[in-house]
Amino acid sequence: MIQSYNFLGTFYLTNKREIDILQKQGKCNMITLWIDTHDISLELLLLKDDVLLDKITKNETLNHSTICIPTLIELLKRNQLDIHDIDDIIVINGPGSFTGVRIGVTIAKTLAYTLNIPIRTTTSLEVLLKDETSKNEEFIGMEEKNGYYVGKVAKNEIADYQYIKRKDFSEWNKTHSIIFPKTIDYEWSSKQIHKKKPISPHSVNPFYVKKIEVEQ
Repeated sequence: MIQSYNFLGTFYLTNKREIDILQKQGKCNMITLWIDTHDISLELLLLKDDVLLDKITKNETLNHSTICIPTLIELLKRNQLDIHDIDDIIVINGPGSFTGVRIGVTIAKTLAYTLNIPIRTTTSLEVLLKDETSKNEEFIGMEEKNGYYVGKVAKNEIADYQYIKRKDFSEWNKTHSIIFPKTIDYEWSSKQIHKKKPISPHSVNPFYVKKIEVEQ
């Protein structure tokens, strides 16, 4: 193994080829780290073969930069796992809080690069989408403090992301059918996300929909 820099204590580059061989032999299971910092709440999850193992949610307003790494250490420790046990990463890259999204994306791509493991992105609206969600609705949405993020549902995918200010939403809603799901099925979402090809950590970037504003 090759020693890397001190990010979470000291950790080492994972030999991905060895992991792939072990998984094919049925000698190890896929541990996925899910990072979501797009909103006020910080959410870190561990999944094993797309089955939820554990989840930590912390409601720290715009304080993700100071609590994300300690929370990750806490999550790993209470599941008797080490940073090297993570096989791949899923990160929500927006839309949402400018600062929150940037922090989550930076941490996710740094871990993926340093551990030499796959990384996949998804959006804060995609994880709300399920087959039954989109049957009768044209748009799917998510509320934030000053307005709504909405996306057009087409063939179980989301396109045409928009940000609609709160003062404009009532008028927009008169001519558009929309649903606001309240919960995420993490296991279902993980399975869908794992159908995507992983991307280079260097290609992982925040996905912003509205113009950047100074956050209060």
